[in-house]
Amino acid sequence: MSERIAIVGGGHNGLVAAALLARAGREVVLLEARAELGGLASTRELIPGHRVDVGHNDLGMFLRTVIDELELARHGLELIEAPAAAAVPATADSQGVVLWPDVERTADGLARIRADDAAAWPGFVAELATCAAALQPLISRPPELADMGRLLISPELLRFLSTPLDELLREWFEGPVLRAGLCGLALPATGLGPRANGTGWPLLYRCVLGAPDRLAPVTRARGGAGTLAAALAASAAASGARIRTGAAVSRILVESRRVAGVELAAGERIEAGAVVSTATPAVTFLDLVGASRLEPAFVRRLLNVKYRGAAARLALSIDGLPSFRGLDRPALTGRIVLAERASDIERAADAAKYRRLAARPWIEAALPTTLDPSLAPAGRHLLLATAHHLPFELEGGWSDGGAELQHRMVAELERWAPGIGGLVRDQALLLPTDYEEEFGATNGGLHHGEMNPSQSLWLRPTASAWADASLPVQGLWLGGAGCHPGGGLTGLPGMIAAVSLLRG
Repeated sequence: MSERIAIVGGGHNGLVAAALLARAGREVVLLEARAELGGLASTRELIPGHRVDVGHNDLGMFLRTVIDELELARHGLELIEAPAAAAVPATADSQGVVLWPDVERTADGLARIRADDAAAWPGFVAELATCAAALQPLISRPPELADMGRLLISPELLRFLSTPLDELLREWFEGPVLRAGLCGLALPATGLGPRANGTGWPLLYRCVLGAPDRLAPVTRARGGAGTLAAALAASAAASGARIRTGAAVSRILVESRRVAGVELAAGERIEAGAVVSTATPAVTFLDLVGASRLEPAFVRRLLNVKYRGAAARLALSIDGLPSFRGLDRPALTGRIVLAERASDIERAADAAKYRRLAARPWIEAALPTTLDPSLAPAGRHLLLATAHHLPFELEGGWSDGGAELQHRMVAELERWAPGIGGLVRDQALLLPTDYEEEFGATNGGLHHGEMNPSQSLWLRPTASAWADASLPVQGLWLGGAGCHPGGGLTGLPGMIAAVSLLRG
């Protein structure tokens, strides 16, 4: 049996696994179908002269221990901390809210709007931090059944895992804009409205992997998220890993219920004693392994995995900084949540259930050029507007629906930043179908599976697919966002796969 380890997929998780395994002295070959590395954390010139992050672009949750161990700074990664975590601009009917990583600074701003919300803010962040501390050991390593007791002895933690986020927030805060801003932190790429059960979990997940006592600080990579992939690739190569682009894996080879290697679309066979797949669970098992090699009950569970959470990204090249009401330049450095109330997000989720576009799409915006002007030509800014809670199978199809969505997104941006339409010089749109076809994201879901409690921890992606011992194919490891602990730009799934494989 070959001692080689084949890694399917060159996104950030695959690169983390490759670098850690190679650093441990293992023979590693990483295979990426596209010509570029990074996957959903890659950077592309969608607009001439602009470096556009196609998907994930916030490194606030990426493991600092991995950055240090793999010496990513030495390999070119430079991080920029944003002053703001999130902001909701003002409208004609409401005052804006800015959430800063610093608790006192946020409370001071809230005091000018609602004194009771300002008074409640420190206690809310403290409770999040307490729950995050209890959950952190479960997130940072393979889940073990013995850990379930940590959940059972923490009523507050159980409530975050079971209660609608809107209900939780109403217990703390009166201000609808503040609640909308917190929902905007938690729910991107989930497909879930804030009134759905268990939507406290995504907020808690973000806090566990960020800085719980500072509430979800935003961190950018200078030059775009793609520089993370470049640094990871350089670190992996320095330790001896072979990285091949343009190498699409068409099949995971299985002999006597054990991995034997992979076969490329061009017909080349690569022997390997272990395979780490960072593709979605649907692609990994149903396409690459093949349903015929799996137990019917396991296939049935895989077919029940939900991939809701489709998104579209509109990149805009604009002349100058747009005027979002009530927000100064520092407030524009974090996430910009375009929702006055939690119900705005709920309506977008409701429309998606019926395969329709919301009349007003829910948009999470970012202006990365406020921190890194090199992403756009001099005098220009780059605005990334991501419409969340979209249906993958749109009624009428995306061939016409894409143009309509783009029109509605520009109109919504104009509503929040009057005059922005006149500043736009160029634009490019990535649709949910692009995310599936180009980046392998099943149903356009950026998290490789809905982030809800029924598909998290021991249950991600199914109740029996979180450890090599219970997978139906020996030597096959999951290492992408579709497995424990979940999506986002964290590096954790790749790290856990590498550590588990080495422990064997």
